[in-house]
Amino acid sequence: MAPTLVAHVVADAGAFLKKAPLQEIGSTIYTLKDVVDEIRDKPTRRSLAFLPYQLTFREPHPEHIRHGHPSGTRCRTLAHTDPERIRHVTEFSKKTGDYPSLSATDIKVLALTYQLELEHVGSKHLKKEPEVKVNVHSTQRHPETPVNVAGFFLPSREKKSSESVGVRQKFPDGDPFNSFQFWRPALPTVDKELLQLLDPLEVSDPKEMSSDSFNTFNSFQFWRPPLASIDSLMHLLNLDDVSSSDQRSDEDKENEPEEEEDDDEEDEEEEEEEGDGGWITPGNIKQVKMDSSDWTAPADVTVGCLTTDFAMQNVLIQIGLHVLSVNGMLIKQARNYILRCHACFKTTSNMSRLFCPHCGNRTLKKIAVTVSADGNTQMHFSKNPKVLNSKGLRHSLPMPQGGKHGNNPQLVEDQRFPQQRLSRKARQKTNVFDPDFVSGASPFSQNDIYSRAANLQIRDGQGGGGRRRANPNAAHKKFVKKN
Repeated sequence: MAPTLVAHVVADAGAFLKKAPLQEIGSTIYTLKDVVDEIRDKPTRRSLAFLPYQLTFREPHPEHIRHGHPSGTRCRTLAHTDPERIRHVTEFSKKTGDYPSLSATDIKVLALTYQLELEHVGSKHLKKEPEVKVNVHSTQRHPETPVNVAGFFLPSREKKSSESVGVRQKFPDGDPFNSFQFWRPALPTVDKELLQLLDPLEVSDPKEMSSDSFNTFNSFQFWRPPLASIDSLMHLLNLDDVSSSDQRSDEDKENEPEEEEDDDEEDEEEEEEEGDGGWITPGNIKQVKMDSSDWTAPADVTVGCLTTDFAMQNVLIQIGLHVLSVNGMLIKQARNYILRCHACFKTTSNMSRLFCPHCGNRTLKKIAVTVSADGNTQMHFSKNPKVLNSKGLRHSLPMPQGGKHGNNPQLVEDQRFPQQRLSRKARQKTNVFDPDFVSGASPFSQNDIYSRAANLQIRDGQGGGGRRRANPNAAHKKFVKKN
């Protein structure tokens, strides 16, 4: 069965960076010139020059609209899109809380998708207000904590009453006081359950208690129902019946082979008819992934936006627009990953950060976030205690290395590193204006294994921020030539 193509697809920069097969997803592909200008990756820009499909640039209307941006800059002149639609998308993103994470180009992509939806489908199913459900499960700190002092816990002190010591102070017994609403939900009360169990006894005097009441009390009714006596179970054991059943089983075994052969033939025929039921095979792997994921095939979708930005997906889903994934499937609910600091419990959606932007520690952990169609945001924490594993970090730091090729761990975000530029002699060997010059991204280029940087295993980027996990039993180079 041929895949269903979406009539109009608006592509964001993530579609080109992920090299999505847009010709297999949509019939007409739209984008903006600002989206193409955002792409700085050389292989991606090189692939844009040889696209197997026609890319349609849709520019805004001649009206000039400007609206403020949280970064202090002004959006470029927007034309070809109705000002009301851009204003609606901007206000909608402010209500969902995603406006600080959106750039001017992102708002234009959202407005273009909204405009195409109005032109080809209509506006009856689109929402004007986000259905955001805020579920607060816990507070960031105790409400009575006076100040936030790093490394210290300051509990609230009890206020001394002005009354005398002999006078007892009466505390309210209501649910708001006993519910521990700052820390945990209310604990179940046992008094009412015990009273309900003791009501049938109606004990007035211990001397007047009968033996039946003692038996009822000693039956562990507070913990579990009374166990059945052994005498009541003895009638289930009958040796005569067991011996007769053994004789019958011996007679049945003689007649079993012929019946088993017939049953095996019937079972094989049933298995052939059923096929590979319950097994994952190369033929049904796509269907299994679709059934167990958060996206489905885009059936009856006229306009869709293909983006990998979490904030844009959240706004599109809450408006009522269709969001497409990189593989061309329709996303039912936005699920992405954010970084959460397990030291200060702050979150950031910038997945390229190595250090926490609030406390500066390398304590960021990736957690999954799900945003449903009704605007509910939920974080999925891992139950595995090894997520915060300190293995390999108890060893002392290595001595700092100097020079151009020093390989030092990155301990802070603003740590300075040598630029490791090529020497002048090496730059003379590389002539980019040579007609036979082959770029490094070409699959026919050779790997550099002879230079000093390659021998020292120095790459373009660092190996990650923070302390590196050391292994004292790891193999080291021998007979290293020392200067």
